[in-house]
Amino acid sequence: MQVVLSPDAEILDPLVASLREGSEKAFRQLFGIYDNRLLRYASKICLTVEDAEEVVQDTFISLWNLRQEIKGADITGWLIRVCRNKAINSLRKGIMKIDFSGIPEIQTNLLSPQEQLYYAELDRLLQELIQALPSERRKIFLLSREDNLTHREIAELLDISEGTVKKQVSLALRDLRGKLVPYLEMLTLVMLSHIK
Repeated sequence: MQVVLSPDAEILDPLVASLREGSEKAFRQLFGIYDNRLLRYASKICLTVEDAEEVVQDTFISLWNLRQEIKGADITGWLIRVCRNKAINSLRKGIMKIDFSGIPEIQTNLLSPQEQLYYAELDRLLQELIQALPSERRKIFLLSREDNLTHREIAELLDISEGTVKKQVSLALRDLRGKLVPYLEMLTLVMLSHIK
């Protein structure tokens, strides 16, 4: 049975074969073919153009690092899958960095009643999760996020090392992210529906 290849197969197969052998020239040519396509794709998912550009760059780094696993006809699908996964990860990280503290006073009037309920539930859940953190971690996290103290200021205040502060904030964020992931997609949709 003969497989029908895409029109690009005549160009892609030799490039991918050269790439698998470590050809930087083939890599640059593939970059030229896919760079703009992937950037447009990632831009639809990422919060900023800069994030999309970073996603595309990371996608091509993965292509180079995993070049021996790529097959000619599969490269388009492989690049899109990798780009999509990296863009979704970027979006999740970006959402976790957004300061939502001003939203109740400024933006909730733009939300539908159902979205307002969802946001209130998310805020309630976040407060519960913060309260469930181990007491020292919670104290450090709140000093960092609510009081806006630097790691150094927290370390001096609590008479602990800056490294301990950094580690506790990191662990708190990891715990919160892990428990909030199921809600992130819905929150993303709510936020994106209000961007004009």
